[in-house]
Amino acid sequence: MALREELRQRIIDAIDAHRDEIVELAETIRQNPEIGYQEYMASDLLARKIDEQPGFEVEKPLGGLDTAFRAARHGRGDGPTVAVLAEYDALPGLGHGCGHNLIAGSGLAAAIGLNSVMDELNGTVEILGTPAEEGGAGKVFLAEAGVFDDVDAAIMIHHGGDKTGAPIAYPDGTCLAVAHLDLEYFGQTAHAGMDPYNGRNALNGLIHFFSGVDSLRQHVHMETRLHGIITHGGDAANVVPGYAAGKYYVRAASREQVEDVLAKVKQIAEASAAMTMTEVKITEHPVCFDMRPNYEMGTRYNANMEEVGLQLNGGREGRAYHSTDFGNISHMLPSVSGMFAISETPIPGHSQEVVDCSGSEYGYDQFIKISKAMALTVFDLLDDQQLMSGVKQEMETRDS
Repeated sequence: MALREELRQRIIDAIDAHRDEIVELAETIRQNPEIGYQEYMASDLLARKIDEQPGFEVEKPLGGLDTAFRAARHGRGDGPTVAVLAEYDALPGLGHGCGHNLIAGSGLAAAIGLNSVMDELNGTVEILGTPAEEGGAGKVFLAEAGVFDDVDAAIMIHHGGDKTGAPIAYPDGTCLAVAHLDLEYFGQTAHAGMDPYNGRNALNGLIHFFSGVDSLRQHVHMETRLHGIITHGGDAANVVPGYAAGKYYVRAASREQVEDVLAKVKQIAEASAAMTMTEVKITEHPVCFDMRPNYEMGTRYNANMEEVGLQLNGGREGRAYHSTDFGNISHMLPSVSGMFAISETPIPGHSQEVVDCSGSEYGYDQFIKISKAMALTVFDLLDDQQLMSGVKQEMETRDS
């Protein structure tokens, strides 16, 4: 059997040998953005490329989702299962303004790198294609379908603007939980000039909802975020709107806080309908939990980042104010995301700058390095029983 360091070098060499292929996949996805649950090209391309690696078994679709897949590579014997999570959905109207093309590419890189050593390791690596992270909660549905039931640890990458590093101490790496609501108000149309008294204004119901939530803001925790949009406000200015619709997000520092605020927001929705003599239909989507990173995994991830030439500069410090469906997975099993710089200067999230930097020469150089670090961390989790034991112990202690 090869020595441990020889196996680790084999992973690095395999990714380097296939660099152009890996970058080409990420760039193809960047140039052809698809929104959540419509990532047919991206998921098919990634699954097919991984399927070309000898020994991988691909299952697609997965968990009832057409654009989800699992690519499993078993080692020489029984052992832990480590999942690499690949995302590939884009943002409506913007494209890959969150850099998910790079996350997709990291799945291929990890498959190529780890495939070169799996015959000498015990356990299993799974590349999981997880659609619709941007507001679609794809991982939540996969978890409900049992996709993560036999997984011991989960890992992924995500761009960090100009920051590089995995979280190693609380509250770094945490983020807000989020609940998504679709609101529909139903009233009665009427001519706004001739007989407005025969109408019931659905738009007024929705506007009163927004005003009511604004009154709630001074009575919530400091980290709570309340925001939404009107998606339909009527069809003509001279017709009393009989239908209005909107989308609303409730974010807070924990699942429990989200559920508490959500109950109040729903009360406001019902009250605004009563005020305007309209009816409201509230459609709730799965709650994405706050992220609970595994710091033992993060510490090893950072060591591997430095080994492959990444310069650590802290990653995201403190709680971040985004939300992700990866949070739900982190409540189930040890999980961590490694942040990496795609820009040498700060850039805003969900922006054209991210679209550009995720296809830049610097961005791709960083992406290849972080993919190596992630693959090496998966190797460590499979090869180092003490590390895996410590990772699981951290989670048991945290939840006790």
